[in-house]
Amino acid sequence: MKHYQLKGYQLLGQRVRTPFAEVDLLFKTSRQTLLMVEVKTTNLSDFQPFRISKKQKARLVRAMLFLASRWDIPVEVHWAFVTKDGQITVFEDIND
Repeated sequence: MKHYQLKGYQLLGQRVRTPFAEVDLLFKTSRQTLLMVEVKTTNLSDFQPFRISKKQKARLVRAMLFLASRWDIPVEVHWAFVTKDGQITVFEDIND
């Protein structure tokens, strides 16, 4: 979360529920867009960012479209992978 707050993003909520999925972190950016962050814990030895299921990704896409229509602004999606020792790897603008 600090990673995004240091960029000046405003935290709108944690574990935000939509009819389609729960969004781990929701921010408003300085560019007036919403940013959904899906947080996953992982070990360095099994770090596989593409282990996210198609079903899970589809739910998050529906949540993204829901938030975009509700707020009437663009929405970005980031995936943040966090190791047990606190190392963070972020994949930005994952919208497809």
